[in-house]
Amino acid sequence: MPNIIIEAAKLTKENKNELIKTITKTASEITKIPQTSYTVLIKEFPVENWGIGGESLEEIIKKNEH
Repeated sequence: MPNIIIEAAKLTKENKNELIKTITKTASEITKIPQTSYTVLIKEFPVENWGIGGESLEEIIKKNEH
């Protein structure tokens, strides 16, 4: 049984559902393994727990909102 693990910042329920469906479908098409064989786990982390280039993701998001 193939497992797909996604690590991301907090997502909406709708985003999670779309991500699970799309990734499962794409992986199935590429590998020729039935979609029903896949499991998907989404690990969510608060944006203040992510750092990129010495800044927290929370700071980066705030900068880009302006």
